[in-house]
Amino acid sequence: MIPQTGPRLFNSGSVTVLVMMFLFQMINFFDKLVFGLSAVSIMKELKLTPAEFGDLGSSFFFLFSLSGVLVGLFVVGRVQTRWILAALAAIWSLSQLPIFVTESVAVFFACRILLGLGEGPGLPTAIAHGYDWFPQEQRAIPSAAVVLGISGGFLVGGPLLGYVINTYGWRYGFLTCGGIGFAWMVLWLLVGRNGPYAVPVTTTAEMASPRVPEAMLWLDPTVIGIMIMSFMSYYVVGMSAVWLPPYLQQGLGYARADVGWLVSAVFVLQGPLLLGGSYLSQWMLKNGYSNRATLGHASTLALLVAGLALAGAVYTSGTLQIALIAVAFATPSLTTIYGPVALGNMAPAAQRGRLVVVIFSANALAGLISVAATGRVINMFADKPTGYSNAMLLAALMLVIGAAASFALMFPDRTAKRFAAAATLPKNLEVAS
Repeated sequence: MIPQTGPRLFNSGSVTVLVMMFLFQMINFFDKLVFGLSAVSIMKELKLTPAEFGDLGSSFFFLFSLSGVLVGLFVVGRVQTRWILAALAAIWSLSQLPIFVTESVAVFFACRILLGLGEGPGLPTAIAHGYDWFPQEQRAIPSAAVVLGISGGFLVGGPLLGYVINTYGWRYGFLTCGGIGFAWMVLWLLVGRNGPYAVPVTTTAEMASPRVPEAMLWLDPTVIGIMIMSFMSYYVVGMSAVWLPPYLQQGLGYARADVGWLVSAVFVLQGPLLLGGSYLSQWMLKNGYSNRATLGHASTLALLVAGLALAGAVYTSGTLQIALIAVAFATPSLTTIYGPVALGNMAPAAQRGRLVVVIFSANALAGLISVAATGRVINMFADKPTGYSNAMLLAALMLVIGAAASFALMFPDRTAKRFAAAATLPKNLEVAS
């Protein structure tokens, strides 16, 4: 008799979840991308300056971080993630509909804030639900599916939403996003369910796990380095969805009809880069390379290459310029793999989930800053191409700062030893034992 070893890794349930989580994150980026693709039309119709448009774009991030942190800490594990995902999709979709009919900038602001509120918890919740379908040693699979959904959002959303906007008008782009979101929600209510590895977040084993003092955890140099690195990385990620399309149109002079395809082309690189970077880091760790070399130096290199490429794009043109822009906007996404892996490899089990959720939800503040700052820099110059060029140089500087922080502060192996030496059981468990 063949022993029962548990659910098969790939079955109808797990494959369905991978597909739905990929689509979930792809639609998430449709909602971000439609705003950037509509940027020039919105500014003209609503008579907004680049600075005012930047404020409107940054409003999306106003509650994004807060909702991500709160849902990650206090809702996931208490409410089934399948219901959280359905609720988030409903919020996204509803927030798009008033934009189709409103002429009010205030209503537009409210809709973008509501959208951010709903999308903030999206990434950690999708990953958490994916984890319910895979054993611990295979949980890179759902993480990869969710992150690849970001690339899919740019690749598919660029031409699809570009066609809708150019054919029917920018308001129909938002209506399309709302409709697609509702369609996903209905399908999810039909096929979504809990996985075989679903367990409550607060288990007895986790409560009894050793912990390090909170001050030591949050003030560790490696943790601070990851915070700075990921913050600077998200500065560019947040800016890309809002300002990359108008940069291509107003800054570089490409036709509006071509911008959607160009955005898609820029992010062709991201999918293979994420898969290749994930495989390479896993291979290096398996073959004895240090976390410092595999994750710290790799993060430094990714941000440094991105910063230099973005600066170089300002001074080039044609195919080379587009290639450099592609490298600049795709490469920082590698830090979304290396940062959480580094935290997971060094933090005590009882504290690592909270560390990852808080840091990578709070990073969205960088998006709020970058979207607003880019608009203000553009607004400082009468000549728009010059304004866009200076905004890109500022973003390049942020990437280089992130690379420097990664190189100077990220020593995951040293931190892991330090945490292991300092970890103790919670006081109430020590007394009970």
